[in-house]
Amino acid sequence: MTAAGILHDSSATRICVVGESIVDIVRSGDSVVEHAGGSPLNVAVGAARLGLAVDVVTYLGADAHGEWLRAHLDASGVQSVHSVTGVDRATSTAAVTLDAEGSASYVFDMHWQLPDSFAVAPATRLIHTGSIATVLEPGATQVDALIRAHADGVFVTYDPNLRPQIMGSVELVRERVESFCSLAQVVKASAEDLAWAYDSMTLVEAAQHLLSRGPALVVVTDGGASTIAVSRAGVVEFAPPRVEVADTIGAGDSFMAGLIAALVDQGVVDAFGDDRDRALASIDVDGLLAFAARCAAITVTRAGAQPPWRHELD
Repeated sequence: MTAAGILHDSSATRICVVGESIVDIVRSGDSVVEHAGGSPLNVAVGAARLGLAVDVVTYLGADAHGEWLRAHLDASGVQSVHSVTGVDRATSTAAVTLDAEGSASYVFDMHWQLPDSFAVAPATRLIHTGSIATVLEPGATQVDALIRAHADGVFVTYDPNLRPQIMGSVELVRERVESFCSLAQVVKASAEDLAWAYDSMTLVEAAQHLLSRGPALVVVTDGGASTIAVSRAGVVEFAPPRVEVADTIGAGDSFMAGLIAALVDQGVVDAFGDDRDRALASIDVDGLLAFAARCAAITVTRAGAQPPWRHELD
């Protein structure tokens, strides 16, 4: 709810998700299954299923995997897909191995860049980006320029979703993370992200460090443990619901999509200027975390990144 107690119509808010699309090739024991993936793609799918008007800017190869990912976005209600169609490169893939608890490890084969002719739709109220798209060149520099060109006029959310296997040195990654945090109003990171990038800090200290770079809210997820939200008002902890886990693929992305939808529902994303500052200061953080956690909890009960539709939460 907003401070006035009004729930906003999510379907009237257009968002743009910028980042990689990947086919997850999941190996568990002797079985091999393919799932649509890539953190930004998963966020776009999750947000569209929650009723937002979503545009996606991504990279797809001119192959069967690329066609499949585009169909997945369409079927989830994403309104438009802007992509480089790589003629000489295949669609990006991630070889995913699941351990006995369903946790995933990744080996990537990917390329990332933005389409040259893309322009953000004038009605766009929020841009989300993160993960490999903000680190891997040549696309990372393009994403940075895109966000900077629109940061004054739109709400920005960011999820580092770090992948040490493909991102290079921790020093470079730390620099990129803090740069994107300076452009965002809301940042979501995992405990695993922060343990790698800021191994000398506690989770709260690392979140406060990112908060000092500029966002109004930093949320840290930690699997089944408590979620931490840090703002200038202090620290809030939230215990996620307990569920039977099929696997954890896409859980953080579903949580991020839920955060975005809840921010829209609370009227924060559509506020401007001083109204946005007041809206950010009066966020119902508990409500935000509860909604996002429900989205993630449903996702982990399913194989692959399959975030919920809005009607499953009503």
